[in-house]
Amino acid sequence: MQRKVFLILYIIIMTALLVIVYAIPKVTGALTPTTVLKYATLQITDEVKCYVVRSETVYLAGSSGSLNYYISQDTQVRSGVKTLSIAKSAELEKENPKFAEIASRLGEGAVMTADYAAAFNGCVSYFADGYETFFTPETMEGLSFKDVEDISAEQVNLTRGTARKGEPIYKICDNSLWFLTTWVDAGDISKYEVGNNVTICLPKASIAAKVYSMENEGDKWQVTFSTNRYYEDFSMMREVDVTVITADYSGIIVPNGCITAEDGMPGVYVKNSTGDYVFKPIKIITSDGEKAIVKVSSFTGDDGKQVSTVEIYDEILKHPN
Repeated sequence: MQRKVFLILYIIIMTALLVIVYAIPKVTGALTPTTVLKYATLQITDEVKCYVVRSETVYLAGSSGSLNYYISQDTQVRSGVKTLSIAKSAELEKENPKFAEIASRLGEGAVMTADYAAAFNGCVSYFADGYETFFTPETMEGLSFKDVEDISAEQVNLTRGTARKGEPIYKICDNSLWFLTTWVDAGDISKYEVGNNVTICLPKASIAAKVYSMENEGDKWQVTFSTNRYYEDFSMMREVDVTVITADYSGIIVPNGCITAEDGMPGVYVKNSTGDYVFKPIKIITSDGEKAIVKVSSFTGDDGKQVSTVEIYDEILKHPN
């Protein structure tokens, strides 16, 4: 009986030892947090509010009466094309204070017209906000953040049945070249450089643009983009929230938390064929603060020699420190 009990205890102890020797290392190894390197795209972006700047002229009614429209919204017209006409009318719609506000804000920048024709080639628009003479290509670089931070530019639809003399009735916008200007924090200005191409993601589409100018205002910078691309609501926008893609890279993506350093060289710990983790130096191309894109296979070190680095599908430690 004692021999049988001893045998059972022996088997239990040996089984426990086998679990300790073989199973636990595998379990703990499996629980080591790692990630597999893959090929992907990294975009450097900025979320900003832009103000649309156009060469544009708002026209005021030269007389009161009924409106008869010839040209639809966003139609491209040549200089001299008649946009609408006004016929004298005994009955006028109730006066809209928004029209008077727009005319007042425009001041001498608005044009009183009697022939209702386009004075230059451009796009017809029946939306205005009164800031057409405030945001212009000639004045935009002289603006400061304080000038615009309290602006609320409501787009008012000018189409209606009748108009009073002196009220805004349409505008013509030059869409061959237009601008978007914004203010970014000084900490984000390294993303921009005059002349660089960017992509501006607007609510309905993305357009190509260039960094036109950069002006330092201390803790903020004014950045202005220029574009000649068509956008559906080009003539109807003033304030718009956009995503600016300042750089677009493809390559191996490494989470920043996986990056450590040895002897001043940035790198990651890669799992080898025996299950051990070995340090491999990396060459960072760019980073968005959360992820980095790095060179693949090899790169040239500071001494001019080739350095072996990570490969696609390498398994690396998530938290090497």
